[in-house]
Amino acid sequence: MISRRLCYLALLAMGGCLTMLYNYQGLRFLLGCLVTVPLGALLLALPGKFLCRVSLEAAQTEVMRGETAEFAVKVENRSLFPVARLRMELYWEATGDKAVRERMWLCGLAVKQGERFSLELFATHCGMAALTIRKASVCDFLGLFSLTVARRERAQVCVLPVIEPVSAQVLELCSLNCANPGAEREGDLLLRDFRPGDSLHRIYWKLAAKEGELQVRDFERSGRVTLFLDFSDGFARQADNWDQYLDRACSMLYFFAQEGRQALQMSLEVVWRKGELYLKTDIPDGAAALAWTAALLEGRAAGAFLTEEEVLSLGNGWRLEEDGGLYYGNALVMETPSEA
Repeated sequence: MISRRLCYLALLAMGGCLTMLYNYQGLRFLLGCLVTVPLGALLLALPGKFLCRVSLEAAQTEVMRGETAEFAVKVENRSLFPVARLRMELYWEATGDKAVRERMWLCGLAVKQGERFSLELFATHCGMAALTIRKASVCDFLGLFSLTVARRERAQVCVLPVIEPVSAQVLELCSLNCANPGAEREGDLLLRDFRPGDSLHRIYWKLAAKEGELQVRDFERSGRVTLFLDFSDGFARQADNWDQYLDRACSMLYFFAQEGRQALQMSLEVVWRKGELYLKTDIPDGAAALAWTAALLEGRAAGAFLTEEEVLSLGNGWRLEEDGGLYYGNALVMETPSEA
């Protein structure tokens, strides 16, 4: 379009010079055409500036890291004249990646016609990603003028971490600790016959070895597991390390919640630090774990503040450090990803 404008200005200047040098009727007619034809094209494109609508929406508000985010762009021409071309400038901004700018052209939009097309963009890091239409403009038939239609249409997507299975060792230790923090005693639990669907971790193997029958622990009261996510405020800016940390944290929350709700009869809560304060929230199931992760990445407040007594007790429970190591008290339960 820039080259067309330059050629048009050069042709207009040449016509003006020739008209001034030579008083020919034909040159004046050609100069008049150079002015009136583009002006007519501009007038035909002018209604599109006010009556064209461009909208943007995300097909999903949440996607897993490594998946493609889908967006739908809708363009509608409500004017009484067709639109020759519509140009859009799109910006894709995702956490941990450089912003990408793309230009798209839509040609031949008829009267009272709408077009809808989809875009697929890739998110490589956890966090918030957004697609923005910073500028949309209609162009005349000659491609000389550009009239702005809309600005700053924006659609956001939350990129969630990848959920992976938790090792049986961690899950078994969690179930034993939740059920009976001290030494195992027969009076602390109730026994019943094994039923299909029961977890193998709940089988009372000592009695099974003596009697030859499978008995399952059925505890009198449910326990509570607290997972403390120990990360600093600036840790989220380390994209690769933050991804690994969230993968492990979300996987533990998801599987602890699912296993605890179905088999271990335990409740789960997550605790994290925000500045100088500590917050906690209950995680009743896997869906709640994903919802809490999305709230954390979006920066929304999700949780209640802890008291000083509750903060002091965090060092004796489950703790996930920034390097990915999982601790129970001072004991290392799961190694860091680099060591595993």
